[in-house]
Amino acid sequence: MRSRSYYTLIASLPPLPRFDRAERLPITRERLLERRRMLDPEDADLLDRLEAFLSWHRQPAARTDEEMVRSYDGMRGRIDHPVLKDLCGVLVNQRTIMAGLRRRHLGLPPPAPGEPWGMGPLKRHMEQNWDDPHFKLQSAYPWIAEAREHLTAGKTLALDHLLLNRVWDQADRLVLGKHFEFEVVLAYLIKWDAIRQWLSYDAEAAAEFFEQRVLEVMHGNE
Repeated sequence: MRSRSYYTLIASLPPLPRFDRAERLPITRERLLERRRMLDPEDADLLDRLEAFLSWHRQPAARTDEEMVRSYDGMRGRIDHPVLKDLCGVLVNQRTIMAGLRRRHLGLPPPAPGEPWGMGPLKRHMEQNWDDPHFKLQSAYPWIAEAREHLTAGKTLALDHLLLNRVWDQADRLVLGKHFEFEVVLAYLIKWDAIRQWLSYDAEAAAEFFEQRVLEVMHGNE
């Protein structure tokens, strides 16, 4: 797929402050939708796929692990753009690592063969290294140790701050050296969503949010 340039579109997007320094969303979702009309149809479809993936990533705990895996499998085949694939891979791997950490935190047994609990390329490796504190992923994912500490201490906001930091930094790395290409629009949406997610948190909701995340692991294991 050739890289397209969108000078007018990208120049019209307001700068995004780091998610943890934002006081409000610099641009509303409605305005983003308006900007999307400036995309070629093929790229607009890719952006729709990213939005669908982000929606899947935020699915409520009411969905079982089996439903989440089935939904992911159905979506995976539609993510073929290299940068979009990498951005979504970051979220999938992060989600699977956290599912494993939360499962152990709850004192649940290792996944049984064929049990739907995670997804993506790390799932089998983690199952084979379940007894290792970091699933033998520490060299590739050094943030796991810190995430484990926050999880153990019940520091929900600190944990989500850590995870959003990783997503934000990866979005920056994937578009390094690009300025007006479509990939910048993909990364912008990822970062905009991180700001939206962070602004939705508050101290009063933190405990409830943690419980919902824990339930994501428990569903299907009752």
